[in-house]
Amino acid sequence: MDSNLEQFVRRAKNGNLQALEEVVCGIQEKIYGLALRMLGHQEDAEDETQEILIKVITHLSDFREESAFSSWVYRIACNHLLTVRKKRYERMDLTFDLMEESVSAGLENMEPLTVSGPERDVLLEETRVGCMQGALVCLKREVRIAFILGEQYGVTSKEGAFILDITPELFRKRLSRGRKSLQNFMQKNCGLVNKDNACRCHKQAGGRLKNGHIDMTFVKKENASKGRSEAVAHLKELAEIDRTVAMYRHYPEYHTPESFTFIMKDLIKSGKYKALSE
Repeated sequence: MDSNLEQFVRRAKNGNLQALEEVVCGIQEKIYGLALRMLGHQEDAEDETQEILIKVITHLSDFREESAFSSWVYRIACNHLLTVRKKRYERMDLTFDLMEESVSAGLENMEPLTVSGPERDVLLEETRVGCMQGALVCLKREVRIAFILGEQYGVTSKEGAFILDITPELFRKRLSRGRKSLQNFMQKNCGLVNKDNACRCHKQAGGRLKNGHIDMTFVKKENASKGRSEAVAHLKELAEIDRTVAMYRHYPEYHTPESFTFIMKDLIKSGKYKALSE
């Protein structure tokens, strides 16, 4: 998040609606990305992002600048996401054992991926990221959110402790637990992490496409080829034990849908939610 946002925050707290729009626009993509990584589905992420942003707006006067604004926002977002009702992936009680069964089933029911060009790039990248997202949801919520914050958002253990209201030591412990669990799964199953594994994105993509199991949520068409080539090139430079974390650090950045931005602007202008101290 841009440090200049703190200037807009001060103006927003004084009643400037334009500044409030700037604040919301400045944080919504990070919050949406966090929600999508936690929940795994675009519609769920949009719903919870809107709820989080409303909480930020209505509690903005409580921000005392005793921490970075980004940390304060993440604290609100994480508290919300850790307590929200179970969503689609989680209602399935997805586990690493079930993920392994899914990988094996995909290899047994392979279909040739006959498409080419940009569409093929998107399908391959959706398959890669979809598998990563599925594995991520296998982690317990408190471990998952620590991994997302630490490995994908670059949050330090001190910042993570503030955001999650735990000790830095416990944050590091959860981060380590998440890293080890994902590394064990990827090392055992993913052909990008361990070249001896049979699973490859193109082997999974054909069957998943035929059965309608590719979500088409995670990857923008214009970024698919570049994002995948950069990620794969980087993986080749690393030892196998480091590749899992590298894959998650190359997770695509998410942009909130344009319609969502209009919805938030309309909510701000409606006067229904106040960011001001009386």
